[in-house]
Amino acid sequence: MSKLTADTFWQFACDVYSKNSVQPLLLELQDEQQKNVNLCLLLMFLDSLKLKLTPTQFSALDNAAALSDAQLLNPHRLTRKNLKTHHAHRTDYAVIRKQLLENELALEKLQQSLLLDALPSSISVNNGADNLALYLSEQDKNRLFQCL
Repeated sequence: MSKLTADTFWQFACDVYSKNSVQPLLLELQDEQQKNVNLCLLLMFLDSLKLKLTPTQFSALDNAAALSDAQLLNPHRLTRKNLKTHHAHRTDYAVIRKQLLENELALEKLQQSLLLDALPSSISVNNGADNLALYLSEQDKNRLFQCL
């Protein structure tokens, strides 16, 4: 389990997120189904390491994602949305928006660390790990894999 670090997860997430149509699909799942992008990426990362979560272990991660969304990311995104809606005409809008996006990226990275902290100390090794099946429908999972 030595490959399971914040840095390796961040790199994996950046690599996957930058591929083809992954970003728009994950954002669609976030906006339309309230799925957590970092949780999707973590489940994919665990699959790549052949680490299989139990439903109880997954539930703990899902709860950690929901808590950090509620406490950190959702309020920040609302601020960014309100800025765009009500203050896009301001001359300093672009600078402020860029700063908010940079802060959001830092919060995303923090959320990834919080998710890793919520992982149990022992996860079973299983060549057939399919952790995404605990979170996404088969159709959405297939759509995601088609982007890779």
